Amino acid sequence: MNVLVTGASSNLGREISRVFIEAGHTLYSGSRSGDCSYGIPLKLDLEREEDVRKIANELNEIDVLINNAGIFTEGLQKDLSEEDFDRVFNVNVKGLFRITKALLPTLIKRDGSIINISSINAIHPGFGTTAHYDASKGAVSAYTQSLALETGLRVNAIAPGLIDAPHLKGSELEKYYVSHSVKERMVDAKEIAQLALFLATSRGIYGQTITIDNGYLLK
Repeated sequence: MNVLVTGASSNLGREISRVFIEAGHTLYSGSRSGDCSYGIPLKLDLEREEDVRKIANELNEIDVLINNAGIFTEGLQKDLSEEDFDRVFNVNVKGLFRITKALLPTLIKRDGSIINISSINAIHPGFGTTAHYDASKGAVSAYTQSLALETGLRVNAIAPGLIDAPHLKGSELEKYYVSHSVKERMVDAKEIAQLALFLATSRGIYGQTITIDNGYLLK
């Protein structure tokens, strides 16, 4: 399969890229910098229509699109500026829409698959200062469901919990998340990547948002 991952320079993006390459697939790594550790690097800023058009023209044999690019910010809504709100939605929702729309003809022709990275925040309140981010991920999950129905493609989403990352080690956020999870640890990015690979290669799954959170939502 030919696979495009957006936000490929992130912690999760790198892990997704690595897992797909190890499984023998051709991997295109899209990022704002165009500098990625795995796969064939591509400069792709989802806020720039010219970047998206260029990628769509070059990649006419894509089988799987993984919409991983996204940004996370915090802030009390009473203090949040419209610019901050727009920035989150411009990447997490509009950017996802833009690259998906551009590649839809190819994906439909090849009976492909789309995997969107949502968040458990789409279906469960975040940590008190993330209403705008939560809303953007809620839009991702709703878009996933509707697009599967509209196109007949295997469009699904993954909703991770708190992803293990070096800057979170020992943080209050880690402590809170771990103490509220069935499996008392953060979510391993490799496990999310393996779920993405499963969704890319499986049949019969349409319009689902699948949580991977170590049981956080159960408690």
